[in-house]
Amino acid sequence: MSDLVPLFQPKSVALIGASSNPNKYGYWTAKSLVENKFEGDIYFVSRSGGEIFDHPTYPDITSVPGEVDLAIIAIAPKFILPVMEQCVEKGVKCAIVVSTGFGEVGPEGKELERQMLEIARKGNMRLQGPNCMGTYSSAKSLNASIIDLAPGPMSLVLQSGNFGIDINFNAKTRDLGYSCWATIGNQLDMRFHDFVQYIETDEDSKVLLLYMEGLRVESEEDGRKFIEAAKKTAVKKPIAAIKIGRSAAGARAAASHTGSLAGSEQIFDAALKQAGVIRVDSPRQLLDAAEAFSKCKSAKGNRIAILTDGGGHGVMATDFAEKFGLEAPVLSDATQDKLKEILMPHCPIKNPVDLAGTPEADMWVFDRCLDVLLKDPEVDGVIIVGLYGGYADLSEEFRTLEMDVAKSMVEKISAADKPVVMHSIYAQQQPECLKYISENDVPVFGEVDAAVRTMGLLSQYSEIKKNLQEESDDELPNMPSDRKEKAEAIINAIKESGRTNLVETEAREILRCYGLNIAEAYLATSADEAAELYSKIGGKVVMKIVSPDILHKTDAGGVALSINSEEMARETFDKLMANGRNYKSDADIFGVMMTTMLPSGVECIIGSSYDSTFGPTVMFGLGGIFVEILKDVSFRVAPVNMPSCRSMIREINGLKMLQGARGTKPCDLEALAETACIISHLVNELRDIAEVDLNPVFALENGLAIADARIVLQDEK
Repeated sequence: MSDLVPLFQPKSVALIGASSNPNKYGYWTAKSLVENKFEGDIYFVSRSGGEIFDHPTYPDITSVPGEVDLAIIAIAPKFILPVMEQCVEKGVKCAIVVSTGFGEVGPEGKELERQMLEIARKGNMRLQGPNCMGTYSSAKSLNASIIDLAPGPMSLVLQSGNFGIDINFNAKTRDLGYSCWATIGNQLDMRFHDFVQYIETDEDSKVLLLYMEGLRVESEEDGRKFIEAAKKTAVKKPIAAIKIGRSAAGARAAASHTGSLAGSEQIFDAALKQAGVIRVDSPRQLLDAAEAFSKCKSAKGNRIAILTDGGGHGVMATDFAEKFGLEAPVLSDATQDKLKEILMPHCPIKNPVDLAGTPEADMWVFDRCLDVLLKDPEVDGVIIVGLYGGYADLSEEFRTLEMDVAKSMVEKISAADKPVVMHSIYAQQQPECLKYISENDVPVFGEVDAAVRTMGLLSQYSEIKKNLQEESDDELPNMPSDRKEKAEAIINAIKESGRTNLVETEAREILRCYGLNIAEAYLATSADEAAELYSKIGGKVVMKIVSPDILHKTDAGGVALSINSEEMARETFDKLMANGRNYKSDADIFGVMMTTMLPSGVECIIGSSYDSTFGPTVMFGLGGIFVEILKDVSFRVAPVNMPSCRSMIREINGLKMLQGARGTKPCDLEALAETACIISHLVNELRDIAEVDLNPVFALENGLAIADARIVLQDEK
């Protein structure tokens, strides 16, 4: 059983700081508890005495006669610690601290939070907040907030009270309510993953919405717990989130608001995607998602049919379809033949299906065409766009017709196994027929892009569930069983020498421990040895300076290509050593690495960095100008399996370069995915590693070639 059950399903609630003063927070919260008819015992704790809303008051929590599952604490921070001690003494299971003035204001507040958490953990009491606006649960008619909330199919977990008011104001206009609602503030104890885990099992929640400023992390485990909880929940119900702080200024504002750690925005975005969370950009889009997921049937694919009564709206919807990951294919001959029997010869029927003025003569064409599209097995969803709802302005007869047709369409949509969404320019006016359609589980939007975007989200979620299942079912990549032991022996020797930078020969050995195919390399410590090694390698050889103090070898003049003789190898050794000393006179130079020159291909980069929120990550992108200037890369939190690595490759903008641009042969994408996959497991297992940089990796028609490898260890200082 989740330890958030006493929060959302308490048998008793105590409000500490209850007040009879209508200007106090304690009054507003008491009013919400009573007026919402909480299905349990209510206790008001107030030093003022008397009654509040016909309930007796108690001087402190220990004086309350019954057990207390949930305490709501609405008092000034300077009084908080003794009250927390009393809650623990009373055996309170969960506490919500709505007060502000804690970690979000500075060091003194953070110290107060530390002491609060210490007290709570001593008594196994879970803590929500501080700096929050409470909780709502329709299961117990519990409104432990000051906001007027109503029951419904969505759950919302957020870090901002103002945003909660914003969302709720607009949700009411759509008749949307909540199963669970919680503002979590500074996330001192209860964090996003706790709420996601609870809502996974809440049968009344059809969709989970999140407003995130950042995750509060004591260690990377907090970030990883969120990913795992979201993955588990997203298989059962959709999760949509707004994550603010995309800009540096926004991240600073978020940090000052709730003390959250922003981390890398690009990696946070990748983590949400990896966890199966759909990211949206605005409160309106969040509610659009909530309405669609709570009303519509599941989408089985991304092929849509567009039904319109005007060409402009139809074309616009078609354009938006591509933008939002949908296809509007030409309808089958069989479907077109059925539509020809319904519509006039001038009506376009390939997709979009344009009624082109027909409804003025026969409103039932909407219903008959919709029926044909819903029965087409090659159509996964239908979007209706245009003027429906406005024909009533023509006459009372049309008003009646629109309602009759609406009822028939709703009946057909209800019987079908695919989603339908509608756009109407009259949506804001809420004519009776549109209100009927919306109340019967067909979302109606006032903008074409909103309707199409929302259908895109329905399609996206079907893909998310499939991808999560594939990732879960996939086996680990083929790696040697003794890989970790061998690699750690190399790393420990380097740490004992006091270094964090591996030289390339050491980095290559680490990669070999994990089964990566990388060309044999040799270390020359003299010009004579370089000549001798050349005779062993033969052909064209690459020579690179080896020094933990010279990471960017090219900048130091420490790389030479196409060495083709013993004498050239001898001369190059001396030249590289001299360049290294000139670049950094006190550099510790181990010698010069020699390896065979690799075949050229499409330059890629595969790497890893350590993120403060989620820990080790893996990155893939095109190398050269693409990574340096365009930053065309994709990320995942490590480790990941092959399905995720294949997705990483497909996500980059330069994918066509790998698929065979301008007549070139396509590269081995599977080899690239496998290498990224192995690197993700390598950095997850070897937690001493801070960075990995394989750049360039040459993508070839068959396989790949790793031309350069750099590994940096965590700085223990």
